[in-house]
Amino acid sequence: MYSRILTLLKLDPETVRKYGPGLGVGLGILFLVLFFYSGGKSDAKYTRVEEEKEKGSTVSFKNFAKDQYDGNGTILWKLKAEEAYLYADEKRYVLYGINFDQYENGKFKSKLTGDKGEINQVKKLMKITGNILLKTEENRTLKARSLDYNDETKELTSNEEVIIDANGTHIRGVGLRADKDLNKFTILKPTAITQGGSNPLSSSPKEK
Repeated sequence: MYSRILTLLKLDPETVRKYGPGLGVGLGILFLVLFFYSGGKSDAKYTRVEEEKEKGSTVSFKNFAKDQYDGNGTILWKLKAEEAYLYADEKRYVLYGINFDQYENGKFKSKLTGDKGEINQVKKLMKITGNILLKTEENRTLKARSLDYNDETKELTSNEEVIIDANGTHIRGVGLRADKDLNKFTILKPTAITQGGSNPLSSSPKEK
């Protein structure tokens, strides 16, 4: 899922003229969000950030939005961010107010939201922090304070508290290892599991 948003975004000539020579280095790696180039058509909008949260970036945008389509015009994903920053020399990217929708065969697959995201293109890692919510079309949900995604292993990990709701089971604990669609997941230190209104981790009733 996330490998698709980790895709370099191309800047059009009008944007280059508007923001001037400061974009030169950024154009060398073609801007924002990612790990790999992707084919298909895209639609992106950019507006310069006036009061930047992040300092020293090569270029920054507010109210960032990008839609990605395949060669047949079928939607692949939609990405929005309140603010977006590119550090071209470090090949690092920072997003604030992330809202990412993934599609498969034109149909909604999952939604990911979070306060802040940092992407390291060299290490092929993405870290999201703050009010994270991942919801799949199968109504599986993940809530977390921080979440890492490794684009090589396609694995989600966290060392902090997480909450997963899946197939009628509510699990709370610390530490997560999961695939990107929450089809398989392990909470390393579960603290509460609720199935059908009961908690299997609680003490069993005494035998009569």
